[in-house]
This record gives sequence, structure tokens and C-alpha cells, in this order.
Amino acid sequence: MDRRTLLRHLLLGLPVGMALPTLLSSCKDDDFIDGAQFQGKVIIIGAGASGIYAAHLLLKYGIDVTVLEASNKTGGRIQSNNSFVDITLEMGAEEIHGRKSVLYDLAQYFAPSRLNEVTGDDYYWISNQLRTEKFIIEAEELNGGGATLFNILESYGSYPGSDMLLSEYLTAFPLDPRLELIANALTGNEYGSSNDRIGMLALKEAEAAYSSGLENFNFKTGTYWNLFETAFADAINTVTLNAPVTSIDYSGNQVLVKTNNGTEYQANRVLVTVPLTMLKNNSIGFVPALPSNKLQAISKIDMGIGIKITLQFSAAFWLDGTSSIVGGLKVPEYWVTSNGKDTGFSYLTAFLMGPSAEELALLSHQQAVQDIIAELVTMFPSGAVASKFTGAFVYKNWADEPFIGGAYSFPSITSTGQREILASPVNSKVYFAGEATNYNGHLATVHGAMESGFRAVKEILQA
Repeated sequence: MDRRTLLRHLLLGLPVGMALPTLLSSCKDDDFIDGAQFQGKVIIIGAGASGIYAAHLLLKYGIDVTVLEASNKTGGRIQSNNSFVDITLEMGAEEIHGRKSVLYDLAQYFAPSRLNEVTGDDYYWISNQLRTEKFIIEAEELNGGGATLFNILESYGSYPGSDMLLSEYLTAFPLDPRLELIANALTGNEYGSSNDRIGMLALKEAEAAYSSGLENFNFKTGTYWNLFETAFADAINTVTLNAPVTSIDYSGNQVLVKTNNGTEYQANRVLVTVPLTMLKNNSIGFVPALPSNKLQAISKIDMGIGIKITLQFSAAFWLDGTSSIVGGLKVPEYWVTSNGKDTGFSYLTAFLMGPSAEELALLSHQQAVQDIIAELVTMFPSGAVASKFTGAFVYKNWADEPFIGGAYSFPSITSTGQREILASPVNSKVYFAGEATNYNGHLATVHGAMESGFRAVKEILQA
């Protein structure tokens, strides 16, 4: 589906004077989704990006919608933290990836003054020094390995071989061992795990279909979820909080949904948007049991642990214009959180996924931060890191969220072709959305979750 069509759907039904005339001049209810006939009731399970967006679209058709959210807040994996009085931190989704997505268009329409393009220089930790990408590519001591590495990063979408782990694939190239941590940070950690858990065919599947663009944007002020609260207030008003769903019975003409306090809801269709981990741990019972291919897809797609720790410093010890620091032994990537923000302090976020996050999670929060400061002291020996650290930090381990249980799905070696199966409806009664069901290259993204919500709404309305 093209971006222009998505935006027309997004803005359908806005009050007169708010819509974009050039995009909505031919957008009528009857051409929103061809062949839309359904007029029953829908229950949506999960009030994250996909669930709220789907509810918004269904409401534009006059569909009776109820959203059940297990936790005490909307937003899912979009969460903010106000522990620091001078800056709001995004503890989950933080950036909009690319200009070619409905999410970017949404932000441009509702919050253009808040958008900030993430720019700056990345520095790579190698041979106990921080180096630029140019150095890595041109360094004679790496025997061309740096240039090879960055070429590999651009070629995943055209991978010609059979399935294997990404770490195995990289051994076929003359990469200097000193580049291994950088290679893992740029792919494995970025995708939500590590190179020894990423499958080449699943990675190819994701990279070949990715189309939203390479730019990244965050918000100068306010929060990520503020955008959804502004655009989709109608959908958020349908949410019932603190309502964990324990069973979905779709054996009869109506679907019966039961929550943990015994409350039962009845609908014609149910849209399940919970994180993949909630399906993996069978937190929701299905009657009858889900088809074997659906259960297989759930088991084959993986989702791991993810940790973000943001530290406050009295002043920056990194070079002006720094965006990220890549390739640490303890932390695969740090980024400068205070870039583009109006704050009197400097902030750095440690971003760990998969094995590196699992290892750090074994430590107390204080010990984890001490280890991070020690690594930064090594990277910036003359930066007075320890003295500039105020002692304040915010720690978020997404595996600790009881109704989320992890960060986001990643292209595991067993997951090739499984996302489309996970996304498929069951008996025209139970539908699925969420980032893990996005099989168009935008897994693990907010705009990918929204795209899956649209796809599920189309399936519901045309069934």
C-alpha cells in the first residue's frame, strides 16, 4: 500500500478545515476500503500503536469498537519518563524512521514544529580508540575490512545464499576481528538481538521490503504518544484499562472475550494486537486452539530482552556533533539523547538488546550503571566522565513489563515467511496486528505496527 493511500485513510473523517484538501478531495467513506460490508462489533485487545490506529479507522466506519488494555495506561511500547525535570525521555519507541511512512506524515501534519531530524556523527570504538566511519573504511590496518563491512550492511536485501546465522555469514568475509563488535551493534543489536541469533533469509526478507527511508526523527518537546493522543483521541476514548484478556472463545457465532476478573465481552470480530511474547507464553487461551501453522509461526518468530539506560551529565564529554558511539564491549550503542533538546544537562542513552541486555540484567541497576560509566571512562580517558556524571539515571528493562515482556520481534533464523502466517485471520473471527505481524519490511517499528493495524481493519471490513 502506498503512502498517499495510507494518509488518506489516516485523515478520513477529520473535522472540516483540518484535512489536507489535496489528499482528501476524492476521499469518501465509500472508497476508503473497497468492498467494505461489515457492520458488527469489534473488540481490540491491546492499546498500543496498532490497536489504537485500528480502532480509529474502524470508528470512521461507524463500527462499534471496544479496546481492552491489560495495563493501566495506553501506548504499549511507547512510553515516556519525566524523572528529569528538564527533559522528557522516551523509554520505548523514540524515533520515526524515514519520511515515507504514514507515521511521518502524521507527525508532519499534527506536530511539525516538534519534529527534529536526528543528525550528527557516529564514532566507532576500535583498537581502544573512537574512530570515524571514514577512518574505519580507509584504515590500512584493517586491510579493507571496514569498507567490506559497510558494503555488507547495504547488501542484506540481495543476499543470494541459503539460510544461516548472520554471524556465520560474516565469517566468509575478510573482516578483522576488531570489527565484530561494530558489526553486531549495527545489525544484531539494532534489530533487537545479536548477530548469532539473526537469520540471513529473515534479514533479507526484512531488508528487501523496507521502504520508509533512512532518515530518523524524534520530538524536540512533548512525547511520542502525544501525537497519538492528538490524532486518535476518538480511539483512546474507547479503551478499558486494567483488563487483561485471559480467553478468546470463537467457537460460536459470536466471539466471547473474557478478562482476568471474569468480565465477558461479546463481539463479531476480535483483533489481537498484543506483543508476541504474550502469545508465546499463552497468556491468552483460544477456544478452539489456534491452527497448527499459527502456533508454529508464534514459536518461530523471536522477541528478546531490551534495555535502555539514560544517564545525566553536567556537561558533554563527547565531541560536538556526536550522534552515536558504537561498538562498546558492555554496551553495543550509546546515543546522545539531548541532541536537539532544550536542556541544561547532557544525556547519553545506553541501548542494549539480546545477549548484551541479558548479561546486564543480571546486575543491580546501580552496578549496571557503574559498569557503563567505567566503559565510558575507558572510551573518553580525558573527558572527566565520572566527575560529570550527576549520579542520576533512568533504567528501563522491557522484559520487566508484565504485559509486554520484551523489546520487539527480530528476524530470527526460524522466522522466514512466518510473519504473514501470524498475521492471517482465523475463521473470519480472530484477526492479528502488531509489529511482529508486519511482513512488509517494517517489523519492530511503530509505523510497521500502524501498517499492520490498517491491514487488519481492511480484512475485518471486507470479510
